[in-house]
Amino acid sequence: MKRNNIISGIAVSFMLLVGIISASATSASETLSGNSQTLLGEYQITELEPETVNNETMRKFQLDYENGVAPVTIYLSERRNCREYIVRSKVMEVQYVCNKKGFGATPVSSRNSLYPAQTNKMFLSAEALGYQERITEGEVGLQKALGLIACYYPSLLKNIQNLAKVTQN
Repeated sequence: MKRNNIISGIAVSFMLLVGIISASATSASETLSGNSQTLLGEYQITELEPETVNNETMRKFQLDYENGVAPVTIYLSERRNCREYIVRSKVMEVQYVCNKKGFGATPVSSRNSLYPAQTNKMFLSAEALGYQERITEGEVGLQKALGLIACYYPSLLKNIQNLAKVTQN
């Protein structure tokens, strides 16, 4: 009888250990990667620690491009009916909005903007922003939205070399 209790105890302890390892593995930040199909090449998106911006705690992601000179930061503001992705590089900022109507780019709302409007006008292509007003119909999940941002964001720049390491031969 005591032997069965010991074996049961070991089995329960083993299952708890496996459960703890599984839980910690799934809570670790995931990395999303792919090809941007632009001069910037492959991209990698990593989730960072959340950050409080304007008294709102937002999820934060770092977007790195293979041929990029500096990372791009993506802040995710989640509301009940809408997700706003504030995308900020060293030269400009834009926002992608996801709701029931679709997913697309818009200028950053004034409450979330860090850069003066003139800075964005210097680097942000208004024409490309218009094309990206609605990239897809209906809601998209987090991973798909981040992937779309990584692929579409570079085309918003008037001059992509502002984000790219350009090699000259």
